[in-house]
Amino acid sequence: MTRVPGRRTHARLVRRARALPVAEAARGGGWLVLAPHPDDEVLGAGGLIAALADAGAGLRVVFVTDGSGSHPDAPGWSARRVAGTRAREAGAALRALGHGARAVQLGWRDAAPPPPGSPAFAAAVRRLVALCRAERLTRVVASWEGDPHCDHQATALLARAVAARLRVRPLFYCVWGWTVPDLDARLRPMRATSLPVARWRGRQRRALACHRTQLGGRIAGAAERFVLPRPMRRLVDAAHLILLEKHHAP
Repeated sequence: MTRVPGRRTHARLVRRARALPVAEAARGGGWLVLAPHPDDEVLGAGGLIAALADAGAGLRVVFVTDGSGSHPDAPGWSARRVAGTRAREAGAALRALGHGARAVQLGWRDAAPPPPGSPAFAAAVRRLVALCRAERLTRVVASWEGDPHCDHQATALLARAVAARLRVRPLFYCVWGWTVPDLDARLRPMRATSLPVARWRGRQRRALACHRTQLGGRIAGAAERFVLPRPMRRLVDAAHLILLEKHHAP
């Protein structure tokens, strides 16, 4: 049987985490969920999105990059066509999770995020802060900065910048971070919150299936074709979703 990446660390985090009932998560303002690429919203936060959608909570999902770098040089597939296809897959995945609102597309180029301090980064911060204020979103969630991918790390920095402007503490989910060898040590200083999401496993599986380009379908002949490994696909089967937060000095 293929094991879920980070299974033991995840179990330890659930044991020490503060439990967050869905009803509590739905109170006190809406949620801004930042996903580095189309499919990270399912792998990292699918249970959260489904739970909030069912509870009628305020929710906006933001895709930070266009995802165009997953299949370079595939015959007949320009970067623009790949990005458009992945955006449509993401829309279908959100609907499968029960979230009908249109996602925000920041359109950063895949694997080339603008650095903090750049005009593009500052513009993204302003846009997301304005969105949060207009829609009363008070919780900011993004990929963890320890995820070993530049886009995931940039998304964490973006979340921190937005949260700082809103004067709230950002929360983080792992995707590729579950594969890091020293994960226990790296997460030890983090607070953990656990949201029960087992009842939405079916929706998460259906949502992940919408991302056909990432599962080996649709695009053929790419120079470096990305296919999501089967162990990573099992992240959607977790009974609890872990949200991480940095401890703050007293």
